[in-house]
Amino acid sequence: MLVYVTGAENRITVEDTGFFLDFRPFEGEPGRIEVDVRPPGTPPPTFDVGVRVDARGCLGAVRMKGFTFLAIVIPPVSSVGCEDEEVEQIREVLFYCLEGHHLPLARTPAHPCYHLRKVLTDGAFYYSKTFDLSSRLATRIKAQEQLTEACIPIARADAPGPAPSPSFHKGTREFVWNTFILKPLRALRNSLNPQIQSAFDSRSFILPVIQGYYGAAEVKLGSEKVMMAVISRRGWARAGTRFLKRGIDDAGNVANFAETETILQTKDKTLSFVQVRGSVPLLWSEVPHWHGPVELHLAEPVDAVSLPPLLSHFRYLVDEYSKVHIYNLLSDLPTGSLAAEALLGQAYSAILGLAQAKDPNLADKVVYEAHSIHKDEMMSGGLARVPSIIALDLEPHVTEFGATIAGIDPTSGKYILTSPQKGAFRVNCRDCLDRSNLGEFSISAAMLEQQCPKLGLGPFQGSTLEILHRKLFADSGDALAEIYAGSATMSSSFVRTGKTTARQMAENAANSEKREIQSVLHDKDKNRATEILTGQYRNREQPPVFVVKAPPRGCKTAPRLRLF
Repeated sequence: MLVYVTGAENRITVEDTGFFLDFRPFEGEPGRIEVDVRPPGTPPPTFDVGVRVDARGCLGAVRMKGFTFLAIVIPPVSSVGCEDEEVEQIREVLFYCLEGHHLPLARTPAHPCYHLRKVLTDGAFYYSKTFDLSSRLATRIKAQEQLTEACIPIARADAPGPAPSPSFHKGTREFVWNTFILKPLRALRNSLNPQIQSAFDSRSFILPVIQGYYGAAEVKLGSEKVMMAVISRRGWARAGTRFLKRGIDDAGNVANFAETETILQTKDKTLSFVQVRGSVPLLWSEVPHWHGPVELHLAEPVDAVSLPPLLSHFRYLVDEYSKVHIYNLLSDLPTGSLAAEALLGQAYSAILGLAQAKDPNLADKVVYEAHSIHKDEMMSGGLARVPSIIALDLEPHVTEFGATIAGIDPTSGKYILTSPQKGAFRVNCRDCLDRSNLGEFSISAAMLEQQCPKLGLGPFQGSTLEILHRKLFADSGDALAEIYAGSATMSSSFVRTGKTTARQMAENAANSEKREIQSVLHDKDKNRATEILTGQYRNREQPPVFVVKAPPRGCKTAPRLRLF
């Protein structure tokens, strides 16, 4: 993709392999942009090139301080994962004003999109042009069965059959982070005739992205090469920073919601295991202080205000994942600095009980279990035994849920579902960061202990695969914690190595200080930018409107795409 900026007019034209979009503002109508659509086979627009910029794709369009901006991903991007994959991490985004105004670069605080750019370029956003990164394996298989576009989760150079088609207009909406700012481009695309839409879709004019983490690598187990990936997809509906976004909203969306998928691929099988984390689904908040404990407030009356959204939340989870096993890692110590957690956990259990009494389906499909990692630490003298304690505690449920396992049809290259995952764990602590990541890591490891021998890979424990699993989960946990709280997780060193050291304690102290500084100095601007990006901001400006330029006089229809 190329972006052309015409000197005097500051006019923006975007081209991708012979398909041009030429943007011009309507005189006297701010926010209304005329787009000259020139597919291959039609004459390109004429313009004097002032600047030409290599680009990777369009993230969307946004109105800021009375101006319309087009967000474009440009190099450098970081390729992540294995050799055969095409997943890229966003490192730079430019915001082009579409209304003819010369503005400073978004790297400077004077630019209206300065904080938006900071959020989008912090290393937390990923995209793929070869598969739907926003959807777990089970969802992609379901889409494939419905004869819609669906792609292999890890692009395989040796996969037989036709290559998968890109899926730029589908995906799991809850995890496509630029859903809101893509609306003008989607509306533009939908106004084109089907033939031109097809050409539009094969370009990068619409580039869906996820926020969270993607990591993958290959290891050898004996003579077999095995690939493992961990993908964490954060939900955007109640996204924001730690102390400004807690609990649940009226629609049933919870703060810091993330789906984490462990993928294991052998030469003839692909395994997927999904878990979710999210804030305690009640209406609650916290007030941080420079010194002293954080104040935790539950909205009263708890049953009246929290029951309706909690019902919505768990109905959504049951609809998505079938059975749900809540694994609440809040402390249950009744005194001391964590006493507020015990009260929050008691309220959670009580309101869930009311929800299950009201909805028999939730009583049948949702199980609540509380587990105190702090007690585990005190009783076993540290974190070392915590993963095995959790694995033993949850072993029957890990067995019951299993994992999604699929083979690949040798003729078509499409998936053949062998077994589905029958439920998902919903893990939480107070922040859904440190203890939650340790809990999810332990559950994923317990699943692999069961599944690796079934896949003919031998014991998981002590293998190179276990070392890789530790690294990927530590990196994923750190990435999610950086987004929400401003530092790595307190448990990442232990997850990475399996050991507790004096260095880890020093790192935790430094991370705690970083979170405190983040919450006081930076959270407000980051939270506002996140809300603007996701469409949550109450005082946001209306999205721009893109209108296809009318065909020349005497031409009754849009130019037809010439097929070769």
